Amino acid sequence: MSKSTPLYDRLMSLLSQYSNYQDFRHLKALAWMINALICSSKINLSEWESYVISRATQAQSTERRWQRFVHNNRIKFKSIYIPLNYF
Repeated sequence: MSKSTPLYDRLMSLLSQYSNYQDFRHLKALAWMINALICSSKINLSEWESYVISRATQAQSTERRWQRFVHNNRIKFKSIYIPLNYF
């Protein structure tokens, strides 16, 4: 089990509780992205790397992960973001 931040844990709890989204990996990626966005206060993907706990050893690996997430056609944004509308 990997370490995480209290903010990430809370985001995962909220996303899991209120979302009917089926792919848990997408929820985890979204929670890390939100965690990094809040902590860094920047939209730049490369600025998020230090706020994410990951097995990635190269900074570019994490940034490519975010890019794949954003451009993934299988992610249904309306259903994955619905829990965030409540807060």
